[in-house]
Amino acid sequence: MSSENNGSKPDSQEPGPSSGTTQRLSARAPSAWGAARDALAAMHNLDALLRSASVPYRTIRDVLPELRSSARVLREVFERARLADETLAAVGDYGGGRVAELERLLDATAAAGEERAELAKRARSLADELESAADLLALLERAAEPVRTEVSVDVIVRETARLSGSGRGREIAVRLDEAVPDCTVNTDPYVVGPLLALMVAWVHAAGVADLVVRARCVLPLATFTIEPAEPGDATLPAIALRILPAVAPTEPAARRVAEQIGATLTLASGRGALQLPCAGG
Repeated sequence: MSSENNGSKPDSQEPGPSSGTTQRLSARAPSAWGAARDALAAMHNLDALLRSASVPYRTIRDVLPELRSSARVLREVFERARLADETLAAVGDYGGGRVAELERLLDATAAAGEERAELAKRARSLADELESAADLLALLERAAEPVRTEVSVDVIVRETARLSGSGRGREIAVRLDEAVPDCTVNTDPYVVGPLLALMVAWVHAAGVADLVVRARCVLPLATFTIEPAEPGDATLPAIALRILPAVAPTEPAARRVAEQIGATLTLASGRGALQLPCAGG
């Protein structure tokens, strides 16, 4: 996974290498994904309504039945995941827990027992966490049937950065250290891109504020590394990257995605690395 259309995304839209919500789903995604994306957009809209002092509370109460319906849609998506393999089930368990918390939030909103600002804070956090979980499910699905093509390592890095600008989540500054010389890999860029974004979110969550994404080609491998920036990286170009929170299932899901596309993933304290065979290497 336009704001002008309540954030809805056609379930047939091709995924993009981004941590945001646009162009995120596989063209093979089930039709339920369209409803799930609409439901996620509704959760973000709740945050906006609660934060807007010009919106009367009765208007917010009027949309609660629709939001409860959206919560049921998301619950069904995560319950289906719980019936799949261990990694998907873990994401489903996490997402189901967040939906339960969402339902409690809607009860609190109906009762107006809390300040709007506090309700809005909870709504934003839950919407981001639910979207992170849904993104993990979509990425795992795509990685199960990757569409491989020959693509430049530097193109993957640049497109991951570019497409993230249209997404939701927290904006962070990341420096890019591109591969010189460049090389190509035979992979699905619409899996590798979101996987890199997950790695950035995971390393950032470990407390690393100033990050650099390095791409290196040392035959027979291409390596993407996310690590703390060093003083010498100050001259590298910096871009704004939007990331969703690294939720509890992020690490096992990322490892599973890497395994599905034949990549080697290393996640250590404050650092992540992804290695892929070079094309023809």
